Amino acid sequence: MRQNNVSAIIDLNEPSDALLPLTQFRPVGTLPFAGRYRLIDFPLSAISNAGIRDVGMFMPRSARSVQDHVRSGDAWNLDSIRGGIFTFPYVANKDYSDPANRRRYFDDYLTFLRKSDSSYTIVIGARNVDNINVQEVQQFHVEGNNPITVLYKRQLPDKVNANEEALNISDAGDVTTIMKASEITPDPVNHMVPMHMGVYFLRTSLLIDLLQNASQREEFIRLPEILHEALEVYNANGYEYTGFYANINTIKRYFDANMAMLDEANYQALLFSQREIYTKNLNEIPTFFSKGSDVNTSLLGTGCRIEGQANHSVIFRRVIIDRSAKVENSIIMQGSKIGPGSKLNYVILDKGVVIGPHLTIEGTPEKPIIFEKNMSVLRASDIKKGVQH
Repeated sequence: MRQNNVSAIIDLNEPSDALLPLTQFRPVGTLPFAGRYRLIDFPLSAISNAGIRDVGMFMPRSARSVQDHVRSGDAWNLDSIRGGIFTFPYVANKDYSDPANRRRYFDDYLTFLRKSDSSYTIVIGARNVDNINVQEVQQFHVEGNNPITVLYKRQLPDKVNANEEALNISDAGDVTTIMKASEITPDPVNHMVPMHMGVYFLRTSLLIDLLQNASQREEFIRLPEILHEALEVYNANGYEYTGFYANINTIKRYFDANMAMLDEANYQALLFSQREIYTKNLNEIPTFFSKGSDVNTSLLGTGCRIEGQANHSVIFRRVIIDRSAKVENSIIMQGSKIGPGSKLNYVILDKGVVIGPHLTIEGTPEKPIIFEKNMSVLRASDIKKGVQH
């Protein structure tokens, strides 16, 4: 690795049970988004736009979809001879009573950080939909009084879960503790709560010290907990992120964030601002629209065949909507097929789902019906295979 001012750690070990069945065969970071993206595109793009070239990617249990999407990192200009993406295997659920496993956990982080020879490190996950200006975060950190900077987004209390992490910020602007959202008093002016984004910026030397100290403790502690503890020991600078933001930790959040992209202002601000969001490029034929098709307020990927109707929906690559079929308020993933005369409303189809002819499937805005990858729904009795939660 070459000498670099900033290195990046992307931790792909995100809790995923609340997103089942969409995360049954993929980690949170490779969930499809907005017709052509994956969630991991957001941290990778933030890193690339900041000119960072040393990236440590700590893999989830199911790593195949990550490797297939990211590959050499060329889509994000991270395939340089010096530096680039360095992947580390899944270690999140090893038996850490075994000293060898504990040593491996910390050694992977320490090896990457030492070889990066960077002055600073950003630690980031892959469940957030956002567009972070890392260079601005770095400048904010350098001008701050504390050795750690943590990012937050102000949100209304009724838009967050009571148990989600929020930040306690002093009158001086220092972040002193991480608490449950329900324990934070909303701002008296804007009535919002500063929600923790799980993104940290700090000196690489401090992060190395924190990891070394943690490796010598009797009880095992993972990197997120190490950073939580450090924030409360040192206090932190609180950087307020003000752009579009969604924390994808439930099916409802995932659905709503995709639907939000149907608003042109959200779509342009998030994906095509001064800091563009990049993804793996695929050369495909254009989408075909038959004479009788009708498409309104929808995002469509390439290679689709649309003969029916699509309204207020997000449709990924190579989807077929047959004649007289109608798709509304739905997310239809790559390679899915909707048979003639079928009607879908508030539905999520994972990749490769086949819907037979003349079926009506209707969820609700709060609980869309989900059909898992490669499922066939050919008759009315198959509709019960769908999941709502």
